[in-house]
Amino acid sequence: MVEAMLQSPRFLYRIETHMGDGTVWPLEDHQLASRISYIIWGSSPDPELMQAAEDGDLYNDATLNQQVQRMLDDPRAEHRSLEFARDWLHLDRLANMQPDPVRFPKWDPTLAKDMAQESLAFFRELIWQQKRPLHELFNARFTYVTPALARHYQLPEDVPLESGTGLRRVDLSPKSRRAGILTQGAVLTLGGDDASMVTRGLFVLHDVLRGVIKDPPPCVDTEPISTEAGLSQRGISTRRIENKMCGGCHEKFEPLAFGLETFDGLGSFRRKDAHGNQVREDGRIRVPGQPGVTTYTNTLELLDFLAHNPRVRETLTWKVCQFALGRPLGANDAAAVEKIHQEAHAGGGDWKSLISAIVRSSLVRNIKTETSNENP
Repeated sequence: MVEAMLQSPRFLYRIETHMGDGTVWPLEDHQLASRISYIIWGSSPDPELMQAAEDGDLYNDATLNQQVQRMLDDPRAEHRSLEFARDWLHLDRLANMQPDPVRFPKWDPTLAKDMAQESLAFFRELIWQQKRPLHELFNARFTYVTPALARHYQLPEDVPLESGTGLRRVDLSPKSRRAGILTQGAVLTLGGDDASMVTRGLFVLHDVLRGVIKDPPPCVDTEPISTEAGLSQRGISTRRIENKMCGGCHEKFEPLAFGLETFDGLGSFRRKDAHGNQVREDGRIRVPGQPGVTTYTNTLELLDFLAHNPRVRETLTWKVCQFALGRPLGANDAAAVEKIHQEAHAGGGDWKSLISAIVRSSLVRNIKTETSNENP
């Protein structure tokens, strides 16, 4: 019985109805209440929202807006947003990090926990305390560190800890070359021990620029190439890009990580790699769907470019929409997502304006519009 329950689609998915005629059907109020609650809180509706559904008021714009604002002011909304950050940045993988003990003899497993806490605390302050637009996640000049993580990052350690936590807020100077999420250990360690430009570049391509790339053919050797004296990761990357067999694809994502080369596999800043190769922070970036190539001279220029790029802002909207709806988005959703993006941008581009736009959208309420080609 337990096996049958765990495998049932009704257990795995939020199925609202099996009935339909192949067209989009508006939700009845109780179904809409459930959608709203899972989007904002990640849990079932509370009595007040259920009463609004019982009264048949959730398709009334004034009532809907009032309920959404009430729910966004509840601490559960903040908790739900942190679940998005954990999912988007792949923070759960940090619990299983096992860097090479020969190459990183000073590694302390508690640092992995500190890195996850750093990203979540940074997200919480920027989004909920400062109420800043989501795109500033890429270039905000502060972070949160434990004393051990501060030493790891070579940051000042004389800032007092916040009450009740092992974290402290640190303003980042230009000298640190750090800003936003891409220079936090939680993201930098995606590159593995060698600080691979393949995995770091793919993260930027997929999760920051909403780009796509085909998987390598089965005949291609995908074994990582280790750094050695006279051959840095950038040198390895350049060889792949110049290779006629590989360059067509690798040119699209590996240069995206050039600006992060000064950070090793565990996120520590360095001017030379373990073999004495000089590392650089200049590079170039080609944004999918946008003409031309942009060059930058250092990491902070790259981060500022990303924070102000329209494609990055659109990607954040797509990512939050996918998380909110609990399903991938496709071409049929594009018009509705664009409308959500414009509405959220007009509202300031912060978390609350984006979630409000999602809840009011045709993707949630199944209201057919002239610009929507949604499937049920």
